[in-house]
Amino acid sequence: MKKHIILILISILTLCSLNAQETEEENKATFATKIIHNSVAGFYPIFFGNFETNKNYDITFYTIFWTNPAFGNLQSGSDLLLETSVGLGFKFLNNSLYVNPSFGITSGKFSSNSTGTKIAEGVVPSLYINYQKGLLDFEGYIAYYKSIREDDDIITKDYLLNWMAPGINVNKRIVLGAFYESFGITRQEDADPLLVYQWLGGSVKLKFDKGIAFRISAGATLNTDAGTSDEFYKVSAFIPL
Repeated sequence: MKKHIILILISILTLCSLNAQETEEENKATFATKIIHNSVAGFYPIFFGNFETNKNYDITFYTIFWTNPAFGNLQSGSDLLLETSVGLGFKFLNNSLYVNPSFGITSGKFSSNSTGTKIAEGVVPSLYINYQKGLLDFEGYIAYYKSIREDDDIITKDYLLNWMAPGINVNKRIVLGAFYESFGITRQEDADPLLVYQWLGGSVKLKFDKGIAFRISAGATLNTDAGTSDEFYKVSAFIPL
């Protein structure tokens, strides 16, 4: 009798262990980083997280560590912009299309002329789209930086950033295409809206094993109200960890 009880207990524990392993395999949690450098914002790393669920969406988050001193207090390099968002990732068309709306907060003094850091100084609704099927490789992103820390002693401003990179898969390693990006101030209390830059150029994306991707883009500045350079470059490396 004891032998039978022991065998039953072992069987139950084995089934529980297998079920836990299957659940763990089904609901993965992934983490990645993206390192970017461009001719206006400079260098900034991004961290991404993705938690699979049993639903038709994933839970996502990202954090951008903006390192340009101009986004904080220029001389000391303090109060730099920190951007953190949480969102949902949806997969469509047999996983060819990925749509990821997010909502986050910014901290620092990017959206005002404050002399120091403001926690949750603004909100950032954003949308990322990725489509990969056959010859087509497309990425697009748009984010709106809205100030929410109204104060009589500070002057606030809002921003809009968007970019897209449509391309063609030359082979499984190389994507050739175009790159467009624009960034501007859509509202500022003490002045008119300002287009910081509008870029258009070419792009080369290299795909490596384990999901690693490297992209370099360069071209011309179509328009600027801020006197930015006539030319631009942008380099990024996406690295799953």
